[in-house]
Amino acid sequence: MQINIVAVGEKTPGWVEEGLNQYLARMPHECKIKVITVPTTRRAKNISVSQAQRHEQDLLLKAGLKSSYSIALDESGVSWNTAKLASNLKSWLQNSPVVTLYIGGPDGFTKDFLEQVDVIWSLSALTMPHMLVRIILVEQLYRAWTILQGHPYHRE
Repeated sequence: MQINIVAVGEKTPGWVEEGLNQYLARMPHECKIKVITVPTTRRAKNISVSQAQRHEQDLLLKAGLKSSYSIALDESGVSWNTAKLASNLKSWLQNSPVVTLYIGGPDGFTKDFLEQVDVIWSLSALTMPHMLVRIILVEQLYRAWTILQGHPYHRE
């Protein structure tokens, strides 16, 4: 199984790379995670928020796989606890060879984009820096994997 995290924002700080690499290295061969980035649209007076969103979303869709199961991370989505994520990961392993998780830019997603994905998932009701979301997401995917394997990493 391949999980693609497609995110807006290419200038990744070193601390984010380090955090990501910690968890990416722990993922097993049968559940690989790949982080793909696209550039943030430069905000200017002649570019509206919706134009910037549409441009970033076009880049996200081009970078993602059309044949994959798609999930947008958005505050309007459904909230899952870690056990539910593990259950979903188990289902993805059995039914979806490729899953793509989308992290939007500073202005989030348009309604049109959210209507194109299979699931809208909210990591939290809090507003978080998008770079930090990458680390949290990869750590939670690793945690879900350990639950499925009966590994003691997750303690409930």
